[in-house]
Amino acid sequence: TGVKNADVTKWGEKKKIFGFEETRFALMNKTFEHQTHHRGQTTIYIRLQGIKPPQEKLF
Repeated sequence: TGVKNADVTKWGEKKKIFGFEETRFALMNKTFEHQTHHRGQTTIYIRLQGIKPPQEKLF
């Protein structure tokens, strides 16, 4: 399911992933932060090649 279909009433529930237990909300935030980090890395490499990176479409 995507973010639009997420049941926000369950975001406080704890989930265990990769040996860590976090709320669903914290996991969503960490996933978004991780994706943003890699987007930034990729943008630098694209610009170093003289190419304008595409616009982001977040939601």
